[in-house]
Amino acid sequence: MALHLEILLEGSPAYGVMDARDAVVLYRRPGHEAAFEALAAEMFDASGDDFEVILLTDAAERCDRLFVAPVSERKSFDPR
Repeated sequence: MALHLEILLEGSPAYGVMDARDAVVLYRRPGHEAAFEALAAEMFDASGDDFEVILLTDAAERCDRLFVAPVSERKSFDPR
């Protein structure tokens, strides 16, 4: 299955989407752990030229959030 970032940003029953300035955070919804972990693995494998993915975990070391940043996006800050 090819990932389409625009479709993923619409959310689903398994995850919600939060704006994170120059990126987004996909967060796992309760009861959808397996579906979210499958999505996280697929997104992590697909990251590269179009977007970067950072897996974020809860206290039990389970992936519960994904930080997704488009590679081609202009940054809102001026790095030093």
